[in-house]
Amino acid sequence: LDFHHYLPIFFDGLREVEMPYAFLAEQGVYDMMQVGASKVAPVVPQLIVPIKTALNTRNRSVIAKVLKVLQALVKCDQEENMVGQALV
Repeated sequence: LDFHHYLPIFFDGLREVEMPYAFLAEQGVYDMMQVGASKVAPVVPQLIVPIKTALNTRNRSVIAKVLKVLQALVKCDQEENMVGQALV
């Protein structure tokens, strides 16, 4: 699976509020982080713009969802800790 292509698309979908699009985007992000934790770190620079856009929506439910996904993103590769370093 091409993480450089699909993961930014799913992250961009996190700002959706209409079902089923919101569910598909959130579940897609969690599934990709679970299956390919080692493949996430190289994609982090491409995730910055969708994360920033979602946080700028000023929608509380979207912001809460993105913050939960960010927590899971940092925790997804606990052995190497490369995602946390890439976000800084």
